[in-house]
Amino acid sequence: MFTFARPFIALLSIVSLVAGAQAAGRPGSATPSTVAEGTQLTILTGTILGADGLPQPGVCVFPIANRRLIAVTDARGTFQLQVPAAATQHLQAEYVGLGSTRFDIDGQHPTPARIVLGH
Repeated sequence: MFTFARPFIALLSIVSLVAGAQAAGRPGSATPSTVAEGTQLTILTGTILGADGLPQPGVCVFPIANRRLIAVTDARGTFQLQVPAAATQHLQAEYVGLGSTRFDIDGQHPTPARIVLGH
């Protein structure tokens, strides 16, 4: 049995393992396995920062409409999320202890997002 000095580290490790399994070999990216076949997809990318301006690894990023598509930020705070193409993607970033932030990305002309968690 594993013993962790800090319980939140264990939770983040489990979340990272689950997200890694879903990513189908692409770290920090979500699998489109829950998207209907033939649906046109787009890749959204971005960086999640803390209030101090530093990159935040381990942040879960997902579309509000489909929480089964999820990406976890890497050590540089970056994520890559493959979602159905839409005019606007409504996303949420969540991190234990720092709260969550909702934000929108233009799904037709996506540019890398820079999001400050908790704002």
